[in-house]
Amino acid sequence: MSKQIVKTNNIKNNKIKQKSPFTLKRNQFLLEQAKKSENECLQSLNTTTEGLKINEIEERREKYGYNAISTKKQDTWWMLLFSAFSNPFCIILSIIACLSILVPVASAEKIDISDWISFGIITAMILISGFMRFFQEGRSSKASEKLKQMIKTTIAVKRNGIFKEISIEEILPGDIISLAAGDMIPADMRIISAKDLFITQSSLTGESEPVEKLSTLIANNVTSALECSNLCFMGTSVSSGTAIGVVLSIGNETYFGSIAKALTKKREKTAFDKGILSVSWIIIWTMIALSITIFIIIGAQNNSQSGWLNALTYSLAVAVGLTPEMLPMIVTLNLAKEAFKLSKQKTIVKKLNSIQSFGAMDVLCTDKTGTLTEDKIILERNINLEGDEDLKVLKYAYLNSFYQTGLKNLIDIAVIDKAKSKGIDKPISGFTKIDEIPFDFQRKRMSVIVNGKETGEQLVTKGAFEEIIQICSHCEYKGQVVPLSKELIEQAKSIVSQLNADGMRVIAICINKNSLPKDHPFSIADEKDMCLIGFIALLDPPKPSAKLAIQGLVKKGVMVKVLTGDNETVTKYVCDMVGIESNTILLGSDIINMSDEELKNKVMDVNIFAKLSPDQKARIITAIKSNKHIVGFMGDGINDAAAMKASDIGISVDTAADIAKESADIVLLEKDLTILEKGVVEGRKTFCNIMKYIKITISSNFGNMFSLLFAAMFLNGLEPMLPTQILILNMTYDFSQYMSPWDNVDPEYYMQPRAWNPKSIFKFMLCIGPISSIFDISSFLIMYYSFGWGQNNNPDTTLLFQTGWFFESLLTQVMVIYVLRTPKIPFIQSSPSFKVNSALIMVILAGTILVLVPGLETANLFSSLASRNVDPMAPFWILYAILLVIAYVITSQLGKVAYKKIFREWI
Repeated sequence: MSKQIVKTNNIKNNKIKQKSPFTLKRNQFLLEQAKKSENECLQSLNTTTEGLKINEIEERREKYGYNAISTKKQDTWWMLLFSAFSNPFCIILSIIACLSILVPVASAEKIDISDWISFGIITAMILISGFMRFFQEGRSSKASEKLKQMIKTTIAVKRNGIFKEISIEEILPGDIISLAAGDMIPADMRIISAKDLFITQSSLTGESEPVEKLSTLIANNVTSALECSNLCFMGTSVSSGTAIGVVLSIGNETYFGSIAKALTKKREKTAFDKGILSVSWIIIWTMIALSITIFIIIGAQNNSQSGWLNALTYSLAVAVGLTPEMLPMIVTLNLAKEAFKLSKQKTIVKKLNSIQSFGAMDVLCTDKTGTLTEDKIILERNINLEGDEDLKVLKYAYLNSFYQTGLKNLIDIAVIDKAKSKGIDKPISGFTKIDEIPFDFQRKRMSVIVNGKETGEQLVTKGAFEEIIQICSHCEYKGQVVPLSKELIEQAKSIVSQLNADGMRVIAICINKNSLPKDHPFSIADEKDMCLIGFIALLDPPKPSAKLAIQGLVKKGVMVKVLTGDNETVTKYVCDMVGIESNTILLGSDIINMSDEELKNKVMDVNIFAKLSPDQKARIITAIKSNKHIVGFMGDGINDAAAMKASDIGISVDTAADIAKESADIVLLEKDLTILEKGVVEGRKTFCNIMKYIKITISSNFGNMFSLLFAAMFLNGLEPMLPTQILILNMTYDFSQYMSPWDNVDPEYYMQPRAWNPKSIFKFMLCIGPISSIFDISSFLIMYYSFGWGQNNNPDTTLLFQTGWFFESLLTQVMVIYVLRTPKIPFIQSSPSFKVNSALIMVILAGTILVLVPGLETANLFSSLASRNVDPMAPFWILYAILLVIAYVITSQLGKVAYKKIFREWI
């Protein structure tokens, strides 16, 4: 017999626009086989109860192949490397870097050192971001490889009328398989005969209790193969009993086999991937449009070959200036910083991009068992027939569970643990075991016979209520043993029904009413004329932190939906306990007949989905995403892997199956689910700081480009700033932005989900960027016409002009960060962090030193290069620049307020 394998199942990732033909076809095939008699099923497979004949093997092998899970061939390292650098932003940065060197060469000009430095900086940004992506992608396809390795060893197969052990890979459709307790199901099978067969199939359905399997036909109204009591599926296990079955499907054609297929498919772009891609294209098209416009305007002013070449050089400089070349680095730095912070809270971030998706998530779908619940059975109630808690009931349940021989199941363990917690396990020393009547699946109960010092010999029985009530003639009611009347039976049924409605499994406890015979071989016949004393109720309880975590998520604007394979009664009870509204429950049997459009329209109105097959989980995720939502999925089973892959962010726990953890983006190392809310907040803070950099930088660069265009058109060819000064200005600004991941974020910002909005970036750039141009142009006009700097191509006054704008640009570029980093009034209602403040002050000090210290080539505001004499107008310009900055800050604040009022948004 096979002693191997898995805890897994199949998931088929259905796309919203088309149901999976594989899943529908496979489900229909299995249903047809389940509704046939044994003989009809065997005939349809061209086999008999004696198994396949030897001369049939090769022909079937040619047709069906081997019972193996095929996996996608892994990408080579060079394919992954190419993919890592093939995003549009890296491509456009590469083109700009190359042109910055090639254009001066083409125009027979000497390449300035600043050109090489710009080339080096841009190249470094491309390489860092690309290689980080390369190393992340290199970890793909591990899940499917682990899955493939989980299936091996042998199984007993009947061929030519003889059972023999063969490799599982050798199994073919039509083979007759023998199953016993402990075996794993090696293929999708139809049960031909069974004795007390119980299958553990939680990996497929989410139900923690074993499911009884029979050889009888199923009802015609069953619509899902997973609900068929005469079918077993690859990857499930035999809990108890024996059976003979015929193989229906092998390898990739099984439910289990499609897992590897789903996991090896390339994951759809997540919300983060789509967002950063759309932002990149907004930047690229804006840069191209503005560069072409400047190229045409400047080239037309001097319609000559050299003029057009100069226009090309200038438009290229505009493209470089408009490009936020630090974007890949800033994004990575923000994400890495939050990943490190979450790691201190026992959370592993496997994919950096998932942090932003965490914050953008507005719908969290979660499995029930092992995620919301403890994934263990506890004894919740021990009550008598009055419905009151009664330790006597627990005492007798403990005697039964403690003294039974053999492997103790989850119920026995729960009873023993509860008795120990109540301190009633100590009196066990007063009892000795005499005999027991083992459990069997016909009568669904078991008994032990014990001898107590005070009670004498007693027969203690526990089992299903329906079976226990049949052997009871009396009951203990209000402290007295009384006949079991119809009224008391109805009262007992009412208690059991209520407990079942609360999602609990009920076990009845009874003891003998009459004295037991001495020296008597006990048997099933002695289980009669018993006295019902009460019930124990068990359940898989919610994690203590589940309710608090869900409340926190809801307050942060995240809807929580439960997707489980368990039944609706248990699921409803758990959801009520953790605070998830359960007015409407959608079952897998309802979903299977829905079109994708119907599911899309229905899915947002329902919070609980029960009795789902694994492929239905993935289909629900896709349906929610099609409603313009960013979806997370939290699960711990192999059956959750494809649903995680279909989501924008997959979350798992440390105790989850390896495949689930491998498919997840984030793994929680502790049971405390409140980390989910913390992760959402950190994701939103990360996104806020990324968007601050993008919007402030692009709007600032956009304004600078307009200023340069004005200078080129109206200042007689004056170059308003030296290339070296532009480089220093960019480097000091970029330095200040290194601290942006540590900036404070206003609490109001992270109370709601935040997603990428490229149009918002474009609007922000168009509305806020030109404000800086107004003050730049004012500076130009004053320096050029009032101070006379830069006129007549005088090198000394030209340098003063260039340095004057350098100083003004440095101050405005830094001070505007204080204004635009928050929708509130800066300093009064919202202040940056100490690290950001320190970085900005350092930049201002460094820039001031450059312009005030005589002899520095980049800035001689107080002395000209020729005479070293202080220009009498320089002090006035310093004062003007300070006043200009104050006016700019006030104007930017007013512009921000107007922008918020018009567009009802900010960062």
